[in-house]
Amino acid sequence: MKQLLACVLLVALRLQLGVAIEPENRWDTEPAGFVNEQIRFWNHGQGDVIDISEIAYSELGTFAGVPRVHCFTKDLRAEHRYDIAILGAPLDTVSCLPNRKQAEMRSELTLLMLTGGRPGARYGPSGIRTGSRRKAWGYSVFNGRDPLRDWAKVVDCGDAPMTFLDNRAAIKTLDQAHRSASSRPAANPEKSSVPRIITLGGDHTTTLSALRGTHANWGPVSVIHFDSHIGTQTTSAPHANAGSKPCTDSYVMRGKTLGTLKPESWKTDVELQQLMTKIFQPYLQVAVSRTMRISSYPPTHCLNLILNSSIHAGIRAPLVRRKGDMRNDVRCGFETITSREMDKSGAQGIINKIRERVQDTKVYITVDIDVLDPAFAPATGTPEAGGWSTRELLAVIEGLEGLQVVGADVVEVSPPFDNHGETTALAAAEIVHALLDLMVVTPVKAPKDNTQEL
Repeated sequence: MKQLLACVLLVALRLQLGVAIEPENRWDTEPAGFVNEQIRFWNHGQGDVIDISEIAYSELGTFAGVPRVHCFTKDLRAEHRYDIAILGAPLDTVSCLPNRKQAEMRSELTLLMLTGGRPGARYGPSGIRTGSRRKAWGYSVFNGRDPLRDWAKVVDCGDAPMTFLDNRAAIKTLDQAHRSASSRPAANPEKSSVPRIITLGGDHTTTLSALRGTHANWGPVSVIHFDSHIGTQTTSAPHANAGSKPCTDSYVMRGKTLGTLKPESWKTDVELQQLMTKIFQPYLQVAVSRTMRISSYPPTHCLNLILNSSIHAGIRAPLVRRKGDMRNDVRCGFETITSREMDKSGAQGIINKIRERVQDTKVYITVDIDVLDPAFAPATGTPEAGGWSTRELLAVIEGLEGLQVVGADVVEVSPPFDNHGETTALAAAEIVHALLDLMVVTPVKAPKDNTQEL
């Protein structure tokens, strides 16, 4: 009893003096410049002044409370520089493609980009930021790191000012936002002179703008694509022969470019479908190298953004063409890991396959939240049952430590379909935090830095 009383008195004394009582471990040494933001509420008298100027929670609506910076201005002052930026891309448009009879009722038919079965992804950036509120500080129990308290200056650029009324204007705006955000000098040029961007979607179309911005600074990249859908299907084959209606799910494919057609451009629904094939292509097809042979798509329209060492992971959605879709996917430069391979080889087996595929190339990671099972991420446009758990996906992402990650995104989060506990938003925020940790733990020199050193 005396020993218990002595322990209680000792703890009370240490609390009164504001002395930390955590046990010693290998993470006790704080990094240089560390500021303890926890307010010791038990150690304040009436005359004490609490300094709240550096408390992360004071930031209004940013990801994990990081500082807000206007990344789209020409102000290049040192205080406005950063190493990693969070950029919101609030875009989604969903539409059934009308047949000729419906189109004749309009003077002009505007073909819309398709987000999937249901809209709402344009609210994704704000939803992910809401889910990140508890990520403002704290060290991982798995690796002892906090990417927000390391060498990199991390900021939130807010959302690109994208309209939902004109898709062409929206994509052009996002292209410009990526150019502006990634063209500033970095805060720590000894690590890299070029900032890296993590995009919060938005539908998966937004990845195309991100890849364009990444290519401008880093060249072609290997894409690690976490998704339930391969996203590289062609749009020509099934409709002229199968007699399917233009509004069927097989036509509602995410991530298209878009165009504007007039009704006199076609005479039949089949001609409309053939004409749309020339305009609509999945974003991953548009991004592929010109040297890769892709059926029914002119090589001159390919942007040479990605390498022939890319890979899908978590795939499980049905194909439009039983064999043709996968042949085309290989031509696009991808290998495929299905969702059920997690049951056979586990997270480490998937990590090994991804590492073997991308080797030492520069990597862009894109995460469609529907790679998770709807039990863990119900709020998405095209949910597919039988996906991974949040824990499994995080284990795979964290296992990619050491790869040269030069850009990333988390897309297709649709908060209107989330539950009261914000399950999807919390999962998406955790994934963004894991991607951020990959970037911080492995700085990547920009190609122009290597040229200057020579």
